[in-house]
Amino acid sequence: MAALLLWTLAAVAQQSKIPVIIDIASVEENDTEVLSVFNMPSDGSDHYYLCVGSLGAGDEVVQLLFDPVSQLFLPLGDSREDAVEKLTELKALFDEPLGASLEWQGCLSVGFPSEKTEAVKIMLKRPIFIKKLQLSVERNGYIRATYLTKSNIGAILTLVKMR
Repeated sequence: MAALLLWTLAAVAQQSKIPVIIDIASVEENDTEVLSVFNMPSDGSDHYYLCVGSLGAGDEVVQLLFDPVSQLFLPLGDSREDAVEKLTELKALFDEPLGASLEWQGCLSVGFPSEKTEAVKIMLKRPIFIKKLQLSVERNGYIRATYLTKSNIGAILTLVKMR
């Protein structure tokens, strides 16, 4: 009976176009996943993404986490080498002066990336005592943002390189 139920669920998942997600690497802090890299193959091609988790909402000073469901996904390319190159570009931003920034296309969505992308501003800031990358999306006059440390970017880069 259990095998029949499992087979039925697998058949439904294949028919409903739920994407296959292959975890490549993840970094955790305090038993919470901070960021991850995964491959979402489709049409015979690989598609690597960086998931930076949920974004807060607010302004430049205060960010409140009110939407723990939506996550920000950044495309890293169609190969592991492309992913390493993009992550290296992110890590290199820490060597720039404060205020240095990049703009990438990303996707704020539930569960997995969608085709709809928008501009994601990546800026080097020092919110308290440590340099962090602020990844932000502007929506309806407020900012949705999260912060990443150099050690987290370095860790995920190392894990992807080792894979």
